[in-house]
Amino acid sequence: MKLIVFHGDAQFPTYSPFCLKAMCLLEMAGQAWEPEYALDLSTLPLGKVPVLRVGERLIPDSHFIQAYLEEEAGANFHPGLSEVQKAESHALIRMVEESLRLGLVHDRWLDPAVWPVMREGFFAGVPVEARDAVAAEVQAQVKAGLMSEGMARFAPQDRLRRLVQDLDAVQVTLGDKAFLFGDRPTAADAAIAPVLDMILALPAPTDLRKAAEGRAVFAPYVARVRASIYPKDGALRGAA
Repeated sequence: MKLIVFHGDAQFPTYSPFCLKAMCLLEMAGQAWEPEYALDLSTLPLGKVPVLRVGERLIPDSHFIQAYLEEEAGANFHPGLSEVQKAESHALIRMVEESLRLGLVHDRWLDPAVWPVMREGFFAGVPVEARDAVAAEVQAQVKAGLMSEGMARFAPQDRLRRLVQDLDAVQVTLGDKAFLFGDRPTAADAAIAPVLDMILALPAPTDLRKAAEGRAVFAPYVARVRASIYPKDGALRGAA
C-alpha cells in the first residue's frame, strides 16, 4: 500500500502532523507501505492528504485510515485501555488536532520569524521564479482559514493562554508514564507526539515553542515516540 503525503525535510518525513500520524499508525499496525508524494491535491478525495492507496481504493483522512486499519487490517491502537481511557484518548486527540495544532499552524504560517524558514521548506518544489507568489497566495488562504476558525483573531497573550491549557492537559495525562496511556504507544501518541514534536522544532522561539520547551517531560516523550513508532526508513527523510 502507498500513503499519499506532503514531503518533509531532514528532520521530519513530512511537514504535516496528520501525515506523520498516518505513518505512525501504519508502523504500529505492522503494514508494509511506502510514501507517494502529493503534487496536485485537487485530484485527491477531500482535496487533502494523507490518503492511503490500497490497490485501486483511496482512503482519505487520518481518522478514516485508522478506522480502515482497525476494521480491515485487525490493528489495535488502544492496547490494554479501558473504555474510559479510550474516551479520554479520543477527547485528548480531538483537543490537540482541533486546537493545539492550530497554534502550530499559526506560528508556522503567520509568525514573521518562522514563516520565511517554513516557506522555503514548504515550497521547495516550486520553481524559484514563482515561489514567492505561490507561497503568498497559499499563506493568504491559511490566514483566512485561521481567521475564520478564530485562532488568528486572538491577541497573542489570549491565544497563548488557550494553547497553554492544551499543553497542560497533555502534560497531566502523560505524567511520569512512558507514553500517554501507559508503557506502550497508542493512537493518542501517534496523533499527539507529532504535533508536540513540530512545535518544539519551530525555527524561532515563539511563545508556543517556549511554553512547550518549559515542560521538561515533552522532549523525552517525543524522543520515545520517535524511537517507537516513527517510520524507520531513513530514505523517507526529506524525500520528495
